Amino acid sequence: MTMWIPQLEGRPGPIWKAMVDALTDDVTTGNLQRGTRLPTHRELADKLGVAIGTVTRAYSEARERGLISGEVGRGTFVSSGDNEDPFMRDAAIDSTVIDLSRNRVFCPGGEKPLNHTLRDLSQWKDASSLIDEYMPSAGTLQHRIAAANWIGNIALKVDPDQLLICCGAQHAITVALAGIANPGDLILTEQLTYPGLKAVAGQLHLQMHGLPMGDDGLLPGAFEEACRTRSPKALYCIPTLQNPTGTVMSDLRRREIASIAKTYNVAIVEDDLYRFLTPDAPPPISSYAPELSFYITSTSKAMALGLRIGYLVAPRSAVARMATAIRTTVWEASPVMAEIASRWIEDGTAERIILAKRAEVAARYSMARQILGDYIGNSEQIACHIFLQLPEPWRGNDFVAEAKSRNVIVNAADVFAVGRTIVPHAIRICLGSPQSRNQVQSGLEIIKEMLDSYPQPGEMII
Repeated sequence: MTMWIPQLEGRPGPIWKAMVDALTDDVTTGNLQRGTRLPTHRELADKLGVAIGTVTRAYSEARERGLISGEVGRGTFVSSGDNEDPFMRDAAIDSTVIDLSRNRVFCPGGEKPLNHTLRDLSQWKDASSLIDEYMPSAGTLQHRIAAANWIGNIALKVDPDQLLICCGAQHAITVALAGIANPGDLILTEQLTYPGLKAVAGQLHLQMHGLPMGDDGLLPGAFEEACRTRSPKALYCIPTLQNPTGTVMSDLRRREIASIAKTYNVAIVEDDLYRFLTPDAPPPISSYAPELSFYITSTSKAMALGLRIGYLVAPRSAVARMATAIRTTVWEASPVMAEIASRWIEDGTAERIILAKRAEVAARYSMARQILGDYIGNSEQIACHIFLQLPEPWRGNDFVAEAKSRNVIVNAADVFAVGRTIVPHAIRICLGSPQSRNQVQSGLEIIKEMLDSYPQPGEMII
């Protein structure tokens, strides 16, 4: 096998960063196939004539971006994709596989609101304006008013002039961070966080630092210390039904986080996608620091996966900057989708879907408690995902591999880890993805059987 040598010529920045960029390009273009063994730190350092520490830093960054993985005793490999962000892989087509790795909320019932809405749109005399004209990059005023009314009912009062329409929450995260930070800037987040954030940070060449968490979410003391010593540009967090841990931050802690952010002038990017499932959750952090906050929610989780509309609420001083970021990435979110979302908000369809999803999540969570019992602890917080601490001697990746061999797909905590922190031996189980409760039940019963047993010993190494 030919040793991989990164092409560094003409790449800006420090050598370690150029190495990561070269690796990214080679994986993206197919020059490096998934599963390819990479040279050791010393081999690559000798070949490039650089310090071993330079290669170590490059490999560490590449591992954080999900490009590579390491196996003790075997070496470093281009990531196979088995542990990648579930939002970024194709849907499983094997009906025998029970996929509990994707955080969606299936909506039961026979109502087909899109059919009715498309029929109404076809009879609307101004429908062609949605595709015949360029709209404002932030979205039309009518669409922004509808979104502001919806957010006002479930979270916080919003001025439509401070609301921008994006192509889903992932795009809103990208827009917010692109408008807040420059390449090389530091972003803080929870120690375990949404993998899509890591993808965005890698794309924008931002540094990340994970903050330790407790039962009530990220620790204010750790946030304050990081603000004081590291000069971060922003904090990204998920206070309500945190992904992956499922915690709901208390109102007191939200106020503390907002106060610290104001003291150090650190922007807050608040991901509030799951609030629709917890109407009694405390007010968003954004309500306590509106001058620094970038509040994000989406129709995809709450209404329908394919309805790729995200809503970004920004400080008034940052709205123009956010609109520029939208214009330079997609020009504008789809006016047709924004119109569908607005009609569903205005005619009550959105509320009906949300109520149905809440009931379905409650039923599935109750099923999980009955099957898994003490394994999921004493939390009474109903959520669409469960963060399950594994009993000894199970390790996260071993459990994921064994479950996969039994046609059940879950994610290990490693997928959500930021940096080279010590990762808990835990898995995230998503209850909302399968279309039938019977599939959920079957998957949970297989997981319970595994939890009650011991992992099979692997191949001995001598």
